[in-house]
Amino acid sequence: MIRTIDLFSGCGGLSLGFQNAGFDVVAAFDNWQPAIDIYKCNFDHDIHKLDLANIDDYSIFKDYEPEIIIGGPPCQDFSSAGKRNEQERADLTIQFAKIVAEVNPKIVVMENVERIITTQALQQAQNILKTAGYGCSTIVLNASLCGVPQLRKRFFLIGFLNEKDNLLNP
Repeated sequence: MIRTIDLFSGCGGLSLGFQNAGFDVVAAFDNWQPAIDIYKCNFDHDIHKLDLANIDDYSIFKDYEPEIIIGGPPCQDFSSAGKRNEQERADLTIQFAKIVAEVNPKIVVMENVERIITTQALQQAQNILKTAGYGCSTIVLNASLCGVPQLRKRFFLIGFLNEKDNLLNP
């Protein structure tokens, strides 16, 4: 089983999907207590209340020896329903990439709203990942075609350490 940690886990949607697919989700990290409380009810592994915007010591992540890091950084800044102001929380997408670059797992999966593809934050995050040796593939999927009972599009970035960009793209 592939050791996995979930950053910006919320109540655990990505964790559940990866767990159901056979991944070994060993820990999750979020900073919003109501989501953490729900997460604790649904999973047996560790969940840490941690402000991921202010990380100086990456050992808490490295100690889990993750082979894959998954996460959905907050999307309110990019969402068509949100303010579309990259100045408020968009830096968390960049912070996600910095954590991945420091921890250095084999694989990274980031999920977000479709509008992120037009942002400077995504461009910076991809540059951080590329500098750290990740080849990245991106795609926008219609969630309803993937079994999700919602009509909305979701962005995915999948990166592999020491691989070329667009490895998964046809």
